[in-house]
Amino acid sequence: MMRFCTVFFPLVFIIGCGGPKTLPVNGMVEFTGATEPAKELAGYSITIEPEAPNAEGKKHSGSGVIDADGKFKISTFDLNDGAVPGKHKVAITPPVLNGDGPSPKPLIPSRYSDLGTSGLIINVEAGKPDIKLEVSKK
Repeated sequence: MMRFCTVFFPLVFIIGCGGPKTLPVNGMVEFTGATEPAKELAGYSITIEPEAPNAEGKKHSGSGVIDADGKFKISTFDLNDGAVPGKHKVAITPPVLNGDGPSPKPLIPSRYSDLGTSGLIINVEAGKPDIKLEVSKK
């Protein structure tokens, strides 16, 4: 039994732990023509999805929330761990309200809410954790 444990348990840690490698992704959103982050978009969500599946046929999507400074960090498997390397489509969606009041007027065109129509693409690669997304105002 001791011999089994000595061989088996190290293999579990080598084979079974971890997932696809992620790289840090930190960014900010700016309105077209602006030089400052779009702080008005605080609470909006950022969703990213790889353009192509990995070797196992999976697409590991990531997400984040724009903070009060117009900045965001992407999480895929753990909080702020980043995203898998490669090109990703990006969507930016307004916050979901929890209440009966009227929804606020969206600040950006609805096309940004869909990965297929946003036109936003980022390339996640080592050494380039900072991303700038430029969007137009509605």
